Amino acid sequence: MKQPFPEKQKNPIRPYTLIGLVLIAVLFLSTALLAYLYITGQTQQALLYQQIQETQKRLDQIHEFLVQGDLKKAFSELAQAQKNVADLLPPVTATAPLPVIARNEPPTPAPPATVPVPASKPPATTSAPKEPITAPASPLPAPAPASPTPGAAPVKSSPVTAPAGLTMAADENPYPFVLVEAGEYQIIVEKDRKILHLFHYTDNRLTLIKSYPCIVGANGFDKKRQGDLATPLGNYFTLRYIPGKNLPEKYGYGAYVLNYPNFMDRKARKDGTGIWLHGHTPGKSLGDPELQNTKGCIAVDNEVLKELTGVLKDSGTPVVVVNRLQLTKTATQRELGDELSAFLKSWSKAWESGNTKTFMSHYSNDFINGDGMNYQAFKRQKERVNSGKKFIRIQIENPAILLAQEEGGQIAVFRFTQRYRSNNFESNSRKIFYLKKGQAGWQIIGESRL
Repeated sequence: MKQPFPEKQKNPIRPYTLIGLVLIAVLFLSTALLAYLYITGQTQQALLYQQIQETQKRLDQIHEFLVQGDLKKAFSELAQAQKNVADLLPPVTATAPLPVIARNEPPTPAPPATVPVPASKPPATTSAPKEPITAPASPLPAPAPASPTPGAAPVKSSPVTAPAGLTMAADENPYPFVLVEAGEYQIIVEKDRKILHLFHYTDNRLTLIKSYPCIVGANGFDKKRQGDLATPLGNYFTLRYIPGKNLPEKYGYGAYVLNYPNFMDRKARKDGTGIWLHGHTPGKSLGDPELQNTKGCIAVDNEVLKELTGVLKDSGTPVVVVNRLQLTKTATQRELGDELSAFLKSWSKAWESGNTKTFMSHYSNDFINGDGMNYQAFKRQKERVNSGKKFIRIQIENPAILLAQEEGGQIAVFRFTQRYRSNNFESNSRKIFYLKKGQAGWQIIGESRL
């Protein structure tokens, strides 16, 4: 009798098979989760992709403009491309308090602290503003309405909005201004925000008078070379005013010529000329397609320039150009002003003494004067001249001391009128000293004439 075939036994699930099934399940769940995240994030990814495409298009435009040699348009597209890239980056969380107050943001209250004289960085503001200062609604006399030019196109409404007011506490000061003459007006230009601020020194304090929109060079970096379309950063002074009738139409109401390149610019081997504060073509407005930026100058509305001519000096007005304006304690600036004023007084007394060694101790070994003399040549000249003097008298007038914000408080600019009198010679001159702070304290590294 045939034996029936034995019944097949079921194979038990082996351990490695179970592990494989678990891994497949985990993989399936992970894939499902990623798919869910992808679907829910599609909108954000689409926006991100759109920004990347827009940036790529701008880079292509930059390349095309560079091939064509149109640097102005290339720099304009570059600035927008940089903004697009910045928008793609996640916000940075500050890990420590900033050393200065942002120019239009109220400071965060903090415990009182002693603020040192600026060294490598501008001093921090350590308390919240108690008495905010705001610009008056109508600080300057209203200019007379401009007469329309016959045949000129009507003025378009400008897309440039009025700048936000700068907020300063009663005990705060614009960082670049250390000491200025009573009744004097000064200007600070913020390149990043394209704002021109007008300040007035009266009653022993600086007051913000008004803030105006402006346009600057298409190249957002510091000026280095002729034709690079950049507005220079630094402390400058007006040299003269040229009425619009003596200029091409594109300068509008007129122009203030600035002393670029100054001593610090030449020391840094920067070149180029013709940096002005001026108006623009009549019948147009800031923000129009052809008035988005300049070749390196600072341009304001014609009516604004007309207001400014009513208060600014043709020659000698401080015009400071920064990326972003910083604020510091007024008391700190006054202490620094006293320190630098004492230095200049010591310098004049040493000159009057006829002691050339003491006099030259106020100068750095790398000093260059307005005629291009180095330290040794200048010293020999002073020794020769002083040997024939029976007396020397020096009088300092119209002082203004500015800090170079971009140099971290190590460079000061001193504008003054020098009245010189001796037994055989008299002269009056307007000078600019450039001082540097080192281990030996403040020393004069350069000078020029206004």
